[in-house]
Amino acid sequence: MRANFFCRGTILLLLIGGCSSEQSTKQVSADTTAAPAILPNTPPPPVFSSRPEPETQEVLVSNDSLIAYHLEQTRQHYLSAMAAEENGDSLRAASQFEEAIRILNELSYYPQIESNQDFNDLSKTVVEEYEDYIRKTGIVDAGSSIFALREKLNQLAELVDTTQAPVPTRTVITGTTIPLVVNNLVENNINFFLGRGRVHMERWLRRSGKYFPLLKKIMREEGVPEEIVYLAMIESGLTNTARSWARAVGMWQFMKGTGKLYGLKGNFWWDERRDFEKASIAAARHLRDLYEDFEDWYLVMAAYNSGPGNVYRAMRRSGSSDFWEMRRYLPRETRNYVPAYIATAMIAMNPDEYGFDAIEFEDSLEYVTVNVKDCVDLTVLSECAGAEVEALVELNPELIHRCTPPGTEGYMLRVPKGTDLEIFGKKYALIPENEKGYLLTHTVRRGETVASLARRYGVAQRALADANDISTRKKLPRGMKLAIPIANIRGGKSARLLATTSEPRVRDSQTTVRTQSRTVQARTTSDPDRTKIVYKIKSGDTISNIAEWFGVRATDIRNWNNLPFGRKIIAGTTLAMWVNKSDAPQLARLNTMAFDEKMATVKTTDAAEKTDTADDAFSIIVKAGDSLDKIAQENSVSAKQIQRWNKLASSRINVGQKLVLYPNVKEVETPHDKAVAEKQARSEGKTNRIIYVVRKGDTISQIAQAHEVREKQLREWNSLNRKGKIYAGQELVIHKDVR
Repeated sequence: MRANFFCRGTILLLLIGGCSSEQSTKQVSADTTAAPAILPNTPPPPVFSSRPEPETQEVLVSNDSLIAYHLEQTRQHYLSAMAAEENGDSLRAASQFEEAIRILNELSYYPQIESNQDFNDLSKTVVEEYEDYIRKTGIVDAGSSIFALREKLNQLAELVDTTQAPVPTRTVITGTTIPLVVNNLVENNINFFLGRGRVHMERWLRRSGKYFPLLKKIMREEGVPEEIVYLAMIESGLTNTARSWARAVGMWQFMKGTGKLYGLKGNFWWDERRDFEKASIAAARHLRDLYEDFEDWYLVMAAYNSGPGNVYRAMRRSGSSDFWEMRRYLPRETRNYVPAYIATAMIAMNPDEYGFDAIEFEDSLEYVTVNVKDCVDLTVLSECAGAEVEALVELNPELIHRCTPPGTEGYMLRVPKGTDLEIFGKKYALIPENEKGYLLTHTVRRGETVASLARRYGVAQRALADANDISTRKKLPRGMKLAIPIANIRGGKSARLLATTSEPRVRDSQTTVRTQSRTVQARTTSDPDRTKIVYKIKSGDTISNIAEWFGVRATDIRNWNNLPFGRKIIAGTTLAMWVNKSDAPQLARLNTMAFDEKMATVKTTDAAEKTDTADDAFSIIVKAGDSLDKIAQENSVSAKQIQRWNKLASSRINVGQKLVLYPNVKEVETPHDKAVAEKQARSEGKTNRIIYVVRKGDTISQIAQAHEVREKQLREWNSLNRKGKIYAGQELVIHKDVR
């Protein structure tokens, strides 16, 4: 059975920031009210699952230990995958890669995890090795994720098409709003789904019965072709909890920034990108906005996959706006994105014609909503609804931790259609207080801040802010009531899974891990181009720095030396390093250098780290001491441009990270960037009317949302009728503070 380390009561262990013994034994008293009398002809009170009261002594594991525990679990699955590959066990190799990625995806919801170098390095290592495995073996089985499947389709596309080949012969199937062009690229995708990929198509078709009635209704209401719903099949396999290797989330695979632009909110507790209804509405509006710009559905899909900038760049380089003419200039995955959509749509619209005549389509989702005002586990709420807990999980996929979020006025929970809401309310009123949430209430005193309260209660600042929907920098007014997410654990034994020892227990025995590690080491030592260097650890050294000096991955160092995550390296001990023979003499000198000298060797190789990747682009590797502002200044671009080009969710960058720069591309800021700056200016009383310069890819809807005005107002201020187009370089007047 796979462990879900965020489920049930265990999740609050992740919020603890290293509690003192006094904090960890704190008991919370809550006001209770008498239970209402049972009315005649009503069901008896629900029998809630027996859960022990929190123990008076609770040993809690720090955040760092918990992260290290799950990273080590991931490393062990990765080692198992590599060992299985070496032994020719392809099915186990694929399943272990998938399990490693699953744990990383769940860990990615941890507050500020993206600033953790170990997490980023291990994620990059696992994904790159999995892609390489698929490339070498060509194996994608029933358990493979949608993203492994897409990687396989990309590889198949490359076998039948070189980007320098002439445009393939094509025929067009009519009868749909989106034309279906059939050529050898499309036929290649169809053949895959009829053969080795059949199990995936069968699964998607079954799921389509559950979601397509709602999704098609949304598309019609939003004014986009309803056959665009087939895009969700190749985006996520109609899986709401899908999280891509690039950290896009949900059925429609929204990145965090784009999702926010279209109203999809989220925090540690919930993620509306996983909400099938809200995300589908957002996707329809995003696609509609892209169509306003490109007026071609194939270009819309390409822009949805890789961003409008890549499509405009491909148009410029090819001199054409025809997808088939310009596709050679698009990113690798996007080249096969449209052919994969066409193949999927053709099969899904006529499954019998393609031999899928025995599909048992799942029943469409039917539900009603009920207001839940507390942080309550879905298991408890399922007892109130008289439904299976998995039914509530399926209807509310946006709830990351299988409980309603704390610190909200009320959460609209979906329950199966037919649920008696009156009985639900009566059962809900009988839930004991110790079954409701993990929270105590704190009344703010003068001078208290989010930081000081986080230290006092031993919780992460981000968790405290998320629980109360406030900023970590917000000034707290005296008398304000805050919900404090503490470790008032309800779940008994399972809730204290990691709290029994100071060092969490890892998945495999150390003997197994050592064996797997030796298998990976053997793979390296058998490389005739590599040789071993023994490096003696000095005071102040870190694995990240050593990896940077030797030009290897930090995860490789751990595997070569079987160093679990959470175990610190010790000055005076040694590490085995496997490097290219040609570099060995120079790298061996690192043993005799001081720390500053070693850092200087990295800086002197800066020019060598820049490689041409396009006519107007190059890549750069982040080094110790670099910041986004510093890199931007050195390359005469803005930090915001670097964030946009590399789809960075924040300004945080990590040592070893690869960034792509386009120094010759002159861009103005996005609507969101401008809106932030203007909001600051208004707060300082500087302006209430601004001029916004339209950039490529902007739409009226996006600009209006980013500036917090209505689209209708924006059109009126600029004398644009409902179908009036905007163009890059156009100046728009925006009046602020208009209600």
